[in-house]
Amino acid sequence: MTEDINVQEKKLLSSQPQIISLLSRLALNPPSSLILEGGEAEERLALSKYLLKKLNCNDAPNGPCLECTVCTKIDADVFRDLFLLDPQDGLSVDHIRELRPILAQKPRHRWRMIVIAGSGDLNIPCANALLKSVEEPVSRNCFIFLAAQREHLVPTLISRSFVLTLARRPWTASDQESEELYREFSGFVVTGRGFMDSTSGKNFLSLNQARQFLTRIQNELAGAQRGEQSPFMNLAPQSWYRMNKVLHTAFYALSCRVRIDLVLQWLALTFWQIRRTN
Repeated sequence: MTEDINVQEKKLLSSQPQIISLLSRLALNPPSSLILEGGEAEERLALSKYLLKKLNCNDAPNGPCLECTVCTKIDADVFRDLFLLDPQDGLSVDHIRELRPILAQKPRHRWRMIVIAGSGDLNIPCANALLKSVEEPVSRNCFIFLAAQREHLVPTLISRSFVLTLARRPWTASDQESEELYREFSGFVVTGRGFMDSTSGKNFLSLNQARQFLTRIQNELAGAQRGEQSPFMNLAPQSWYRMNKVLHTAFYALSCRVRIDLVLQWLALTFWQIRRTN
């Protein structure tokens, strides 16, 4: 079983060589709060565990060896200084408060890590409760927030964290309906027609799908700046800057649970206005 885990982990980590190099250097002086964004969820979790192994492996400073007791316990999620929190598992403010006395104590090993998977799903009270712990760091505690985009997190958490961006995967439509919705959006940005009817009704997309949709738009904007074919090409730099700021606001609105249809309609209308005045 351990060999299977190691093979799977090495495969995940091999796709992010630059991040591995950066994490190895960060292990010399770890930040109290780190955001890992981009890539896939499995990669983000594997990289957070890699850093924890690097900090605690019995083969330090040459580790992680992936074979010692510390490394195997981290892989099995039974390491006493690893706390895995996930909003989708019912994480609450009370749960975070119960953890504080534990986190105030010295870790059993060299370093303790608190990993918040799916950080984009944190509600505002939970985010603020975690922020309080981040702002009052305890020696040898490291918080790691895992998210597809940093924009999914509340701005105060971002401002107090070191951010590493994993290599992103190209966006691919999950189905024909998703691709059609993007065509309607990009068409509206150019012509000011369509799209609005397709987004009527607050349940037409899930929160996850809406975030993926915004990520697609973000990638298209970046591609346009590189000269790739896109509805957003041939714009003035100021227009790209304004669109990116609007996208950031849209990500934040989703994290605050603003209705998805209203967010996307506002985004399309604002993009169209920016393009029209370019």
